Amino acid sequence: MKSIYIAIIVTTIIYGPRFYKFLKENVHKIPKVTFEQQLTAFKELGYTFNNEIDKNDLLYLYNEKDYETEPYSLMYYTWGEIADTKDKPISNNCWHFDYESIENEGDYVDIIKNLERISDGQLNFTNVHDNIDFDNETAWVSFDINGDHYKYNLTFDNDWADHVLFENIQALAEKYNTTGKFTVYSLGQSVVFDFMTEAELQQFKKVTKLDLEWL
Repeated sequence: MKSIYIAIIVTTIIYGPRFYKFLKENVHKIPKVTFEQQLTAFKELGYTFNNEIDKNDLLYLYNEKDYETEPYSLMYYTWGEIADTKDKPISNNCWHFDYESIENEGDYVDIIKNLERISDGQLNFTNVHDNIDFDNETAWVSFDINGDHYKYNLTFDNDWADHVLFENIQALAEKYNTTGKFTVYSLGQSVVFDFMTEAELQQFKKVTKLDLEWL
């Protein structure tokens, strides 16, 4: 056993520096993706700022180092946020949503309107109404679309949104044969919703390496 230890020590002394030199010359660090490179990539994917919004609104929420520490993921999340200084969505391409956000009547109306907003004009909801009864623990939302009327009774779970509603809206996109469909990027209890074609989804995943799925 002692001879084995001696052999290991001798081998380390002889070949250690050579092995270190090999690693230094041949193992490359994962290239950093700068804030500007990420911003350019999203723009090439078709993401645009709303009026009066620019990259400074992204940098108001997080600094460049933050974006480079979590490449593409943090910036994608931020594209779907509200610009703090403007009180308006940064973009209409995607929407960041926290499932634990049902606090007042009208919150389900806001969900429907935001899904409409990111649908590139392919889903148009009218006469949108909801009712959230915290005393009786009931909730529903109703609307019209393409001449049809829908009312969904929703599962009441304190301030958690009923995820089935989103699945129902996706089913309507399929029913009315929209070009795009809703995608989802999970961030735990919150998600980023988007609206893409199959080709757009594949290109997005290729560029960002983010794990988006169909809703």
